[in-house]
Amino acid sequence: MSEEKFYCWKTERPPGHLNVGLVLKNAAISFPNKEIIDGNNDIHRSYKEVDERANRVANGLLTRGNPGDFVGVISRVGSIEPLETYFAIIRAGMIAVPLSNRLKPSEIENVLKYINAKALIFDEAFKSTVDQVDLKIGRYMFGMKEGGEYSYNDLLKYEPTETGVEIFDHTPICLGFTSGTTGAPKAYSRSSYANFLNHILYTISFDMTYQDIALNIIPPLTGISWGAGVMLARGTVINMDFDPVAVLKAIEKYKVTIMYGAPAAYSFMMMVPDLDKYDLSSLRAVASVGAVLPQNILRQMWEKITPNVYDHLGLQETGFIAVSKPDMKREKPEAVGPPTPLHELKIVDEEDKEKPKGEIGELIYRYPDGAARYWQNEEKTREAIKNGWFHSGDLGKFDEEGYLYVVGRLKDMIVSGGYNVFAIDVEDELIQHPKIAECAVIGLPDDTWGEKVSAVVTLTPDETCTEEEIINFCRDRMAHYKAPKSVFFDNIPRNLAGKVLKFKLVDKYKGK
Repeated sequence: MSEEKFYCWKTERPPGHLNVGLVLKNAAISFPNKEIIDGNNDIHRSYKEVDERANRVANGLLTRGNPGDFVGVISRVGSIEPLETYFAIIRAGMIAVPLSNRLKPSEIENVLKYINAKALIFDEAFKSTVDQVDLKIGRYMFGMKEGGEYSYNDLLKYEPTETGVEIFDHTPICLGFTSGTTGAPKAYSRSSYANFLNHILYTISFDMTYQDIALNIIPPLTGISWGAGVMLARGTVINMDFDPVAVLKAIEKYKVTIMYGAPAAYSFMMMVPDLDKYDLSSLRAVASVGAVLPQNILRQMWEKITPNVYDHLGLQETGFIAVSKPDMKREKPEAVGPPTPLHELKIVDEEDKEKPKGEIGELIYRYPDGAARYWQNEEKTREAIKNGWFHSGDLGKFDEEGYLYVVGRLKDMIVSGGYNVFAIDVEDELIQHPKIAECAVIGLPDDTWGEKVSAVVTLTPDETCTEEEIINFCRDRMAHYKAPKSVFFDNIPRNLAGKVLKFKLVDKYKGK
């Protein structure tokens, strides 16, 4: 057969689809008594119980809505419900929209209006916040003291039978937000096919087995993907809200074998004065996510927590693209690893021409396990995906063996404590302060947070203001992780075209 004919030849499509709902269903068949655990409250539910509850909730949602509806979810990291509701919403043919529990009521309202959400499922801990959201949609609250005005229990009254809703490869199952909750939100949608591959990637990248007891302290959607990856391996899932001492106690109590957290979390754990009194011998490894792992924190992790550290890099909308396994990390500590089995990576110049190994350029890649486009934002889609390649905005290079190193960012985005913060979102709020004439928001290197959100402001003539006043102004108007942690009073440098020269501000204030 000629090469031309070979590439034209196509097989018929097999009859099955990558249905994410099967992850929980088949795990419950294989290991019905394996558990998902709320590590904060020591609540245990078996795979079988969570599978049945997810079916009940799915049927309950379908009595109140239709496939294709958007359902917001606000939860603690440490509860079982993020995974339970994820599978329930998918089985109803609806689209899960996990929202940060750190958002202000106005930010939540803006997002839910933007997507025309039909329902909101939330943890009792956030009832006072949700009460301030002025939207007439279905509300269902779960928690330790359920009942009253809203009740998730109402959804659990339905039969635990399968819904019969068909899920295909292309069926959208979740919607995530990268930023912009104070203005026009920037969202991306993922299909069942993409998320299933993403969950599989977690399983194989972190060498999961049914013997793993896996602790997660990362919020959805990333935390859900981790949990689903553990379930594909038939391991035990533990979710916890982060507190350094509580996490250390949980590792000892549950005999945790692998943990998933951001560099900042590991830094705080290692600051615990009596760290050496906790038995961490069950840990086979820990995994770092959310930011480039600072070398000083990595060295301390090897010494104080475990010699086995997984590192990886990616974006919310594309999933992670490179993984450094423990032996790789010890050999090349500054690398974020080689590409995963699913990703094709390139380093290119301004004209998208591939650069030789060792030279710095923009990281672009192709992936099958993320978003095909930004939701209702064709301009953003065209900007990011060009000629079939996703342009990450990251500056990087490859070494001779093909390992990836990230050295900076083209895009004006700050990664602080594992959260993405877009400078424009913070600047839009800062400029509304009556004493601020102009401002620039930058990310400064920080050993704890990876990058520290910092603001440089120029006050209007004859005005005075304190750093604390500006920080509190921001914290009152946005999620606290977005608010500046430091403020500098200075003139804003610009080029002849009027563009702010942020690199000069970074050079001036780094280390302060």
